[in-house]
Amino acid sequence: MKVVVFGGGAIGLLCAVYFSKSGYDVTLVTRSEKQRKIIMENGITLNEPPSYKVRVNVECFEEYTNVDPNDLWIVATKQSGIPIFLKKWQGVKRLPPIIFLQNGMGHLDMAKENLSTDIYAGVVTHGAMKINSYTVSHTGVGKISIGSITGGSSPFCVLKSEKQFPIIYVDNIMYLIKQKLLINLVINPLTAMYSVKNGELLQDNFSHNVKKLFDEGRTILQLCENEWETVLEVIKNTAKNESSMYRDIRNNTKTEIESITGYLLKEAEKSGVQVPIISFVHHSILGLERRR
Repeated sequence: MKVVVFGGGAIGLLCAVYFSKSGYDVTLVTRSEKQRKIIMENGITLNEPPSYKVRVNVECFEEYTNVDPNDLWIVATKQSGIPIFLKKWQGVKRLPPIIFLQNGMGHLDMAKENLSTDIYAGVVTHGAMKINSYTVSHTGVGKISIGSITGGSSPFCVLKSEKQFPIIYVDNIMYLIKQKLLINLVINPLTAMYSVKNGELLQDNFSHNVKKLFDEGRTILQLCENEWETVLEVIKNTAKNESSMYRDIRNNTKTEIESITGYLLKEAEKSGVQVPIISFVHHSILGLERRR
């Protein structure tokens, strides 16, 4: 069985390596021809702490046209890559099952509207950092939880997985997606605005806005107050990490703010709920992006 991974970022590279290690025929689809050439020449290198390294070779394409319903497709692009993916495959028949690993929720509705196949969503709790075009560091072992959006029982639940890369099938995927969206809402924009690592959000000068942002987010997502303990646990466990949005702002690249606060602002408007803190951080990040 072939596993086709779309996206050559940190999570895409991580998936490509571990599925290859598990014995699958892996194809990686990159955004640029430059990255494709580098990976074809060098393979993909995985760094695992403290000093373990592994290198795998995979097929790599910039443009992918093969459609086999017996394959599995994993879309690990950023949110900004979703419209391009959907436009390419809209209306194509006999697509294989597709799992989307993006943060946020709005892209799943777009996928249901545009793709004629079984659609699944995955929540990734691994820590990963892309070092260069062909190297990824596995900075924290988590798992990938996969659940059905439009399909039946998931073919992903029979996937072989490595000890350091567990894959589980769940029935409550929408709850997990909402939970991760709430965590990303609290951590990503604030660390980017304040230029701090995750753990510094618990300092007194930041903690008030952290809790206010949490309260607004959980209200829109209809989650319980006890999710606060989960958010605090994630902040503490990733205290020394830099959020992806913080790195995006520092590196002058586009963030995923629209899939986090942008989505929540739209949901708040539908419900008639006032969310001044979410609105503030949303426009603050957009302002930082415009300074690029």
